Amino acid sequence: MLPPIPPVPADEPARLAELADFAILDTEPHDDYDRLVQLAALLCDTPMAALTFVDTDRQWHKSRVGIAVEQMPRAKSLCAHTILDSDRLFEVADTAQIEGFDPYLFGAGAAPVLFYAGVPLKTRDGSAIGALCVMDSEARSLTETQRMALGKLAKAVATQLSLQRQLRIATQTDRLTGLPNWFHFESQFDASRPVRGVVAFVRLQAVSQINSAHGFRAADALIRQAAARLREFAGELALIGRVKRGLFILFFADLDPDEFAATTAPALATALQAPFNVGELTLVSPVSLGFAAFPRDGHVLDDVVNAADAALQTAIERDEPVAFFDKSVHNVFGAHYRLEPELRNALLRGEFVNYYQPKIELATGRLRGVEALVRWIHPERGLVPPMEFVPALEATGLIRKVGRHILQRAVADWEAWRAAGLDAPRVAVNVAAAQLRNDDFVAELAEALAAGSNERGALAIEVTESVLIGNMERAISVLTRVRELGVPVAIDDFGTGYSSLAYIVTLPIDEVKIDRAFVKKITADPAYKRIVGTCITLAHNLGLTVVAEGVETAEQAQMLAAMKCDQAQGFLYSPPVPAHELARLLRDGLAG
Repeated sequence: MLPPIPPVPADEPARLAELADFAILDTEPHDDYDRLVQLAALLCDTPMAALTFVDTDRQWHKSRVGIAVEQMPRAKSLCAHTILDSDRLFEVADTAQIEGFDPYLFGAGAAPVLFYAGVPLKTRDGSAIGALCVMDSEARSLTETQRMALGKLAKAVATQLSLQRQLRIATQTDRLTGLPNWFHFESQFDASRPVRGVVAFVRLQAVSQINSAHGFRAADALIRQAAARLREFAGELALIGRVKRGLFILFFADLDPDEFAATTAPALATALQAPFNVGELTLVSPVSLGFAAFPRDGHVLDDVVNAADAALQTAIERDEPVAFFDKSVHNVFGAHYRLEPELRNALLRGEFVNYYQPKIELATGRLRGVEALVRWIHPERGLVPPMEFVPALEATGLIRKVGRHILQRAVADWEAWRAAGLDAPRVAVNVAAAQLRNDDFVAELAEALAAGSNERGALAIEVTESVLIGNMERAISVLTRVRELGVPVAIDDFGTGYSSLAYIVTLPIDEVKIDRAFVKKITADPAYKRIVGTCITLAHNLGLTVVAEGVETAEQAQMLAAMKCDQAQGFLYSPPVPAHELARLLRDGLAG
């Protein structure tokens, strides 16, 4: 006889920890899960179906069909019975036979649940975190075929959950220290909605020297110990993340900047300056710390982080352990705007030029496309690196005019290659957020194409996920109109910081470019290899072309080819080159 109140599994703490590790509770609807639940209802011929997760005192519905409520009490949950044995389908043919059972699980106005069948979501040994279930308002039973189908769908859900957890861990966690990476730190900051606080940059200055003298394992051990000290120091008081090799970031919420400067900052410096014991070695690494106050030194995270970085550079330049941001000296946006007149003159004088990096078809080794990358040819400084002027273009709004110039130059170069009798490859142009927000962007794109032969094979555009996040509805509208011009759309830096799997299903796109951070590690880390392979398979299943960025070694290229990646781009094949140099590559027969 089924007890009226579900018993609690013996391994409940471990089960709840597993559920928390998936970070799925109270998340937004997801198309992949919605489709699986809809398919379960269709195959089992039931009016109700749900993907449920059983929390401490509630049953929460990630996806649901025929059910109005998002959650219900665990004490009334049939799924709470299902999770007790993760290896069996739990079926109740007629709930009226259960003494004391209330069939109105979803409220008095909803249809009663007289039939229930659920398959636990098996993600570990022991009890399950939730279930895929189907329900009916009439007593009945599933056929054996329907039971098998429901079981297979539940396995698909569990696989999807595990994949998303893998992706989240890989994209949000620093593998060396276990700390959040920058993207996760940023999301934690946004989620915490702080009123005030202090951002701290911490740099270990001697990591490179220790790496050279004692090897990378010693340097890695020092970084891990530094991370452990930061964790211990911060406790519950601060968010903490690792940005890169010897650079950490912390945010201390609700601390007064003056009080922080007097007490917390010196204590943090002291904690990190103590010697590190690595094996038989005793190592010391000088530490520099830069601090900035939120919101005094910046009203959004990017601004206050820039301020803390400026303070860190001051500490390094002055050879002091600690520096605080001084707005009178360090005005990040002021630096951008001081550069604005020079940037405007550069645009008028035609100093911004396109360099092109080939995209190579892995199956044939032939050049199939190029990416246009802006460069500044300064009359005195020569070739200026993009990071020295692109942020200023974006901050001052000049990126719209320069972006239009890049589009026009790309079409002109494409036409020149074709006029020279070359097999001109499609040119992919990066589009900034300010361009995509501009109501005239699609018209400008059409105008650029019309300035040439209006050939549909001339251009493509690339946008990063972060550009799209602010207004997905507008992004979908704009990208749809872009594709109507015959211009394909690619998602650049795929997999960095957002729910990539959900977006590529929703967006009108043709191509995904796997971020170089993933590609860099596929030959050394099996987890990254699996993730890249899964992304390639998923993209192909959606009919998308896959391009791997940052390919630097033949081993990476061979592994990507084995995983059926379509194209590769990186220094293994060519650095970005001027238009005339690309013409030489085309004449050498690399296009086909």
